[in-house]
Amino acid sequence: MTEIPEEEIRIVELTEEDAEEISTLFRHVWPMAEDYPEIWRKTRMYNREQVLEDMKNGYHYFGSRLQGQIVGLYKAKITDKGLFGEHQTVVPACRTSGLASAMYIQFAEYGRAHGCERNYCNILVGQEASERLMERFGFRPWGEPYEQIEGMLVQMYERPL
Repeated sequence: MTEIPEEEIRIVELTEEDAEEISTLFRHVWPMAEDYPEIWRKTRMYNREQVLEDMKNGYHYFGSRLQGQIVGLYKAKITDKGLFGEHQTVVPACRTSGLASAMYIQFAEYGRAHGCERNYCNILVGQEASERLMERFGFRPWGEPYEQIEGMLVQMYERPL
């Protein structure tokens, strides 16, 4: 699979019809995410039913396709604090394509369009690429770092909209 030309990156909302493909992407990418504890990686490899359950519970999945296949996505949910984003997943071949940046831009646009006061998300402490994205897109630490699961320290970041 080749990288997405930056001018061709489009982030679209995915649907229930995409649940199997979303699950396949998670099962492909998360085993390689060695920055995260193995137990966390396993919990992120949702099956089709878990994706569908998420969608029924108010999560919206957004992603991009290359040659017809989903190559990156994240999920978001409107909460009383704003628009919460998580579970960003990008195939390794597309990691330097601008896809993650396009997702953060769309994340803000979606939040504003739905009257949210902020975007917020958790970032693994010490994951430099993600921390650089936070700075680049105007996010700032929100609260103190905490263990999302035992042995996995994350920092919540927010960006006022």
